Amino acid sequence: MKKTITITLIIALISCTLLCIPVSATNTDNTEINIEYLDNGDYVETVITDDTANSGISLFTTNTITKTKTSYYKNSSGAVLWSVSIKATFSYNGSTSTCTSCSHSTTSPGANWSIKSASHSKSGNTATAKATATYKTSAGSKDYTRSVTIKCSATGVVS
Repeated sequence: MKKTITITLIIALISCTLLCIPVSATNTDNTEINIEYLDNGDYVETVITDDTANSGISLFTTNTITKTKTSYYKNSSGAVLWSVSIKATFSYNGSTSTCTSCSHSTTSPGANWSIKSASHSKSGNTATAKATATYKTSAGSKDYTRSVTIKCSATGVVS
């Protein structure tokens, strides 16, 4: 009798433990990467990263999610020459989504590269950052412009 009660309690404890795991503990890394190859041998690697945990979808409440989308302009060896990022926070409820805030950032770690200008904007469920980088040599300079746009669906899917 004592053996049966002990086994039943152990099974109940294990079941409760499995059911009480928070959703955020079971989330996996949702990093998304896209690569665009350019004619000159360079390429642009665009990455979306999570900045907040997604609490799940509910039809009766508004959820919030923050993500960053970065475009890295890289040479053929894979070194980052410059980058532009848009960080945006979205609210969504299963029916609609809205970008509530956004900001941009840039880097220019490549030799002879500098950021000439950068800006960001938002409208509805979309946020965009735009940057122009300048590559200077003794023969002159050339400007490169990139835009990076991030969008959230009504169910919290960011692309």
